[in-house]
Amino acid sequence: MPLHYIVYTSVAEKPFTPAELEQILVRARAKNHTLRVTGMLLYSAGQILQVLEGPPEAIEQLYGTIATDPRHYHVATVAEGTSERRLFPDWSMGFGEASAPEFARLAGYVDSSRTTFLLPRAHNLPVELRDMLVRFVSKSGEA
Repeated sequence: MPLHYIVYTSVAEKPFTPAELEQILVRARAKNHTLRVTGMLLYSAGQILQVLEGPPEAIEQLYGTIATDPRHYHVATVAEGTSERRLFPDWSMGFGEASAPEFARLAGYVDSSRTTFLLPRAHNLPVELRDMLVRFVSKSGEA
């Protein structure tokens, strides 16, 4: 059965403190594990980019909750679709904190006009994006 993925961006109502981010991640990881959802969250001074992947009904339910969460606004779906395999199979929720230039560069790999959601920067783009994000999140110390 194909997996569903969604990529979205949003803006925090107020910048999250490290303790708030930790609390969000602990809850998200537990819920995602139960729902069989994997993905990653990239955060930069109140800017959020998140990739979620998993069973279609779980992604729909989770994104519905996210879209109405008052802790952030301007929730915008950047891309969504189906995939035969996960980009983040081992992460209930990988996390990386980015500087503004790093965030812009990584967010620049997403193209809302394409069904594959990734800009054509290499021959095997999903692997490139995954590897780039894995390196970034691993460098941040939390995967």
